[in-house]
Amino acid sequence: MSSSILFVSNERGKVIFLTSRDVLVKSFCSLSNTCSFQDSCRSCDMVDAAKSHLMGTRSNLNIKNLDGELSAGIGEYKIGKNVLLKVMGLGSCIGVILSDVSTGLCGIAHVLLPGASNNGETKYAETAIEKMFEDMVKMGARKNRITAKFAGGAQVFKHMNLDILKIGDRNAISVEETLIKRNIPILAKDVGGEVGRNVIFNPADGSMIVKYTKGEVLWL
Repeated sequence: MSSSILFVSNERGKVIFLTSRDVLVKSFCSLSNTCSFQDSCRSCDMVDAAKSHLMGTRSNLNIKNLDGELSAGIGEYKIGKNVLLKVMGLGSCIGVILSDVSTGLCGIAHVLLPGASNNGETKYAETAIEKMFEDMVKMGARKNRITAKFAGGAQVFKHMNLDILKIGDRNAISVEETLIKRNIPILAKDVGGEVGRNVIFNPADGSMIVKYTKGEVLWL
């Protein structure tokens, strides 16, 4: 096994492990804010369970394999099933997640600007959400089962008070208004502030993982 993505969970917490050649190389852990090792992942029951799984040994923890990962660049959206979805380096941009747990289909968009595009550019919030929603339905997602989570929209120009420069706030408002107009339930959001974010969606349990550039991790 050259590389894999594992989701390990128990009643205490949950972790996503990225592995290469049966070695744990990176993790996103719900306990990282209280763990002295943070992302270095020294020995604990989660780490031990993941290592045992990679060696073909059964564990008493819940372990699921994901089928890879997809990352959406600025102005893009990606749709997958049983794959880790990511948008990285968000400042004023928004990472928007749509998912249908009944079919396992999920999508993530990297929204750059508020409003809609006249020529279908998916860097705009309304256009990106509409197109991603429609493509998911074409792929088998059920309209009335699709839900949303989103994060981002930081105030990059924090010393500027002009409304036109508050693009993060405008992005967040545009995303929320579009979701409400589409009758898509919003299950979680994390917007605003002055710190950048990375956003990851874990299809194994429907979690949106928000990692701030200063290190804090939220599982929503």
